[in-house]
Amino acid sequence: MTTETLSLPDTGDLTPRVAGFAARLRAEDLPAGLRADIGLHLLDTLACAAAGARLPIAAEARGHARAMGNAAGPAPLIGAADRTSPMMAAFANAFAANALDYDDGFEHDGKGMGHPGASLVAAALAALGRGPVSGGALVAALAAGTEINNRLILSVQPSAERFHEVYGIGQHQAIGAAVVYARLSGLPAERMETALGLAASLTPVPSLHKYNWRARPIITLKDFVAPAAQAGVQAVELARAGFTGPRGVFDGPTGFWRMVGSDRFDAEALVADLGRVWRAEEGAFKTYPACRWLAPALEAFEIARERAATGAGIVRISVRSFADVGRKLADPRPRDAIDAQFSLPHLLACLAAGLPAGLPWFTPAALADPALHALADRVTIETDAAMDAAMRGPGRRPSAAVAIDFADGSRAEAEVAAPRGGALRPITAAVVRDKAGRLFGQSGLDISERTLAELAASADVMTDLAPLFRGPAGG
Repeated sequence: MTTETLSLPDTGDLTPRVAGFAARLRAEDLPAGLRADIGLHLLDTLACAAAGARLPIAAEARGHARAMGNAAGPAPLIGAADRTSPMMAAFANAFAANALDYDDGFEHDGKGMGHPGASLVAAALAALGRGPVSGGALVAALAAGTEINNRLILSVQPSAERFHEVYGIGQHQAIGAAVVYARLSGLPAERMETALGLAASLTPVPSLHKYNWRARPIITLKDFVAPAAQAGVQAVELARAGFTGPRGVFDGPTGFWRMVGSDRFDAEALVADLGRVWRAEEGAFKTYPACRWLAPALEAFEIARERAATGAGIVRISVRSFADVGRKLADPRPRDAIDAQFSLPHLLACLAAGLPAGLPWFTPAALADPALHALADRVTIETDAAMDAAMRGPGRRPSAAVAIDFADGSRAEAEVAAPRGGALRPITAAVVRDKAGRLFGQSGLDISERTLAELAASADVMTDLAPLFRGPAGG
């Protein structure tokens, strides 16, 4: 049984402080490093969305957006020539950004928490349909949304025991998306608290433990970044229309922390040093299109293969990791692209076969490829007690070791203690730009080298991103 903890006395002013910061942050208030970080995360998210939009399931999301939206709406759909309502465009574009599971995250002390870029950038694109937005306004909106988003999820982190009972990956991102859309769509500052309360009420329930882990395929809306983006945009439009939302949604023993099933709330993490200490600087980038929990095993495989002194064929790939890898992430025959992102055997097979990371791992041809099936069947997975303890503890840190046995009898091994891409094991901006270039290349969209260079340098130079991502009509 867990003990619930509410830090700091209930002063009743947390929500107004958050809303005031969210509404009034200026681009000139941001450290130069954070401005550059925002531009890099924007580039990464747009690249993931551009490539992800080509998946059949992303086309289905666009079809849903068209059916439920407005054909005369102002908001662009990534990968299509037409437009729809802001709310439904936010849904479809966030889905595309997360479709490859290659999109960014928030990482604090090695613990990954959500995929903020997918929801927040989708909310920004939904607002851009109303007309050009200055680069400074875009950066400030994304910075405000990301800062509140990251502080909020940090403040409601549950105990290790409660995490294994109830948790959600993207539910808090409705609030971050609402901040971004409110600022870029011109919601009056005094209505920000109402929008945040409505977003908190509209976001989906936390459901990480109902992803069909043992009754595959994995749910299509994994991570729930798309419903969160939709909820954030809808909340702002309801606030604009005069709807009343809950006041003080972050405050007290019945606040947002309780709404999302946590048994912990750290008010200081939400508001202390707001505007001086920047949690938005703690963004992380993915180096593999896969569930973050599997990144150490994928990297360990690549390291082991590089160490191998043979060109002989692979006979066996042996993995040691935490228990959930073998229990939940070991299905060798994923049914669709989403399912494949949670299948370590399939992902290792793609690496072993030399497929470029990204879209090629999840095409219908890849999922049906007998050669990949044969490689996936050579993967064995066992639980390592120490790695399981590290994952089940408060740090929730995934790790893995891989041994590759070759046909000539040789073996190569490697172990990885944490995923790359966050503060524990950062990657350079050049690596992120290279990843983005590869994904834009897979997208089939007409994105010029100049545009890519501008985005990579800084979002400040952009005034209207919407025209960049229009694919063929009906896509």
